[in-house]
Amino acid sequence: MNGERTEDSPGGSGQQDDMLHTLSAKLDDSSETLNGIDPVLKRGGYSKQEILSAFGSIDDLLVTIAERKAALLSDPLVNCGQIIDVEFARRVLTNFGILAWKEYSTSIIALVRLMVAEGAHSPDLRKRVYEAGPSSVAFELCQFFAKAHRAGVLNVPQAGLAAEQLLGMLREPLYEALVLNPAAASACDGSGAVAASVDLILDGCKRRRAP
Repeated sequence: MNGERTEDSPGGSGQQDDMLHTLSAKLDDSSETLNGIDPVLKRGGYSKQEILSAFGSIDDLLVTIAERKAALLSDPLVNCGQIIDVEFARRVLTNFGILAWKEYSTSIIALVRLMVAEGAHSPDLRKRVYEAGPSSVAFELCQFFAKAHRAGVLNVPQAGLAAEQLLGMLREPLYEALVLNPAAASACDGSGAVAASVDLILDGCKRRRAP
């Protein structure tokens, strides 16, 4: 087979998906400060050799997890269709925000800690994870605001700035866990905070013309 991976091989996409699902769930459950990937692999029931066989390296595993998280968060933005009015935009942004708040309260905290721990011996890991995860999400959110601006639904001449402002508010649990109270990371109901953040952004994006 010339080294090609198949669905049934250790590195096949089916097994990769299973591994990613399991390890992402273990990241969701992780509330401790992680000093490396080994505790996560142990909880998931995988050896380091199995991970290397499937993904090539620990760095590639973390980048792939970041890509999957970004795709999950971006789904409401990417698949929303035509933006018809402000209330539609509000629903899409709220759905996105609830997903983001949950991830920033749980698995992304653990992923950032892993990136820092593993990045000690891999200088380019942070850049790769950033480009695969946060940068990708910010891009899709920027695209959503630009699309709403072109449709005349919102007035967002600086779509990138609006995206960064909303993401900054949605990352509150991540900042709190990493900087203010590292021992207290846990999933929490952020629906109120998400609604307030979306309202604040939309209040600054008045429609350019009446429908």
